[in-house]
Amino acid sequence: MTNKTLTYLIFLLIIFKITAIYYTNFGLYGDEAQYWLWSQTLDFGYYSKPPLLAWFLNGYTGVFGSSFISLKIFPTLVYLFISYAIYVLCISLSLDKKSSWLCALSFLIIPAASLSSFLISTDLLLLLFWTISMVLLLKTINDNSTFGFLLLGLFLGLAFLAKYAAVYFLLSLFLLLIIDKKTLIAFKNSPVGVLVFLLSFLLVLAPNVWWNFNNGWVTLSHTSDNANLQNLNFNLYEPLKFIGAQIIMVGPFLFFSFVFFLKYFRLDFENKFLLAFSLPVLLIVLVESFLVRANANWAAPALISVFVMLFRFVDNKKAHLIKINFVLNYFIAICLFASVLISLDNKVFDRIKGIDEFADEINGIINDKDLVISDRIVFSNISYEIRNKQNRVFMPYKNNAPVTNHFQMSSPLKSDRKDSFFLIGSLSDVSYLSKKHQGELIKEFGVSFSSDPIRLYEVSFK
Repeated sequence: MTNKTLTYLIFLLIIFKITAIYYTNFGLYGDEAQYWLWSQTLDFGYYSKPPLLAWFLNGYTGVFGSSFISLKIFPTLVYLFISYAIYVLCISLSLDKKSSWLCALSFLIIPAASLSSFLISTDLLLLLFWTISMVLLLKTINDNSTFGFLLLGLFLGLAFLAKYAAVYFLLSLFLLLIIDKKTLIAFKNSPVGVLVFLLSFLLVLAPNVWWNFNNGWVTLSHTSDNANLQNLNFNLYEPLKFIGAQIIMVGPFLFFSFVFFLKYFRLDFENKFLLAFSLPVLLIVLVESFLVRANANWAAPALISVFVMLFRFVDNKKAHLIKINFVLNYFIAICLFASVLISLDNKVFDRIKGIDEFADEINGIINDKDLVISDRIVFSNISYEIRNKQNRVFMPYKNNAPVTNHFQMSSPLKSDRKDSFFLIGSLSDVSYLSKKHQGELIKEFGVSFSSDPIRLYEVSFK
């Protein structure tokens, strides 16, 4: 199969994916709805994440609208840009144009990309600007220009505004300075360039730092809580699960092909560069998985370097294995999107199943009254589903209590509330209200996207 044929296959896969999105009965994942909701009110920061995804979604939905199919196409578009950035990265790593194009096409259908390109997440823009930053770093190492340092600082700053996991880039750069003399010389010989890099990087970060300062550093506190190192639970299962997930995400066939030829692996500059931008990330998350736990996507930036390194090596040893890898990953992608097309009744899809029907039933009961929702995910999903209705949605929050999600900051239910409303949650969630009130259970819902039954109350004031 030629690269032209593979390009056509990618195009057909995208058409099939869009068709699956159009006909599926699935809804938005809770975090996706949350990001959409954030994008409706632009700010320099949000409770759990920096602001770049919300900014991009605001511009995108302003042009293409907020329909389900429109939002689901957004990550696919971003992945096309990521794929092109990988093409440029491969060129910068001395691959020829034909192999670089094949690498970019192959990346689009590794299991990680097939899954991630179906979901709106902060990883999308992190991967895009992380890859561009790697390209700019290589260019800066080679030409040592002040302008290159400027661009590197700006784009790395954007990676940080996408997700704070971009801090791994700085750790990887530090490692590269230690293990590669060429990189160290480039930075030592350009003190002005390094200063420009740092200043441009900090300039991009400044608005989010200012927002965090004015909001009690809530985003950094949340990130620290996610690490959860206070609750150590040494185990071997989580690390094995994490390693297995990384192998599956990058493509098992490609990984084991690499292992088979591992004795021929050499530490040239390109491999040192790719290892520097993958091993620190993988090792840190692996240690965290041993101490507490770790989600597979926490090491997402490392997959860029890992994939390119595996591809580059295997393509050089046995090029036909790359085509076999492409076919296998393509089949996995077809199965995934076929499952979406038929709205497969499987527990894997529970979190995106039955949301619109639930929202329609809720809307039919509450009419035009305000709705108060205690759970962040349900809050996000319902807010999205009734976005064209007049209902206002609030989150229970007692003044001076610890903030646990963004909606307690942006849409709090005030303690002096005196107008009746409907509540999804528990009556104890609104016990702080200063006015005398009473609640009546309207209905209890057992829905697939929530592990616990959801209760709807009508709250009225005496």
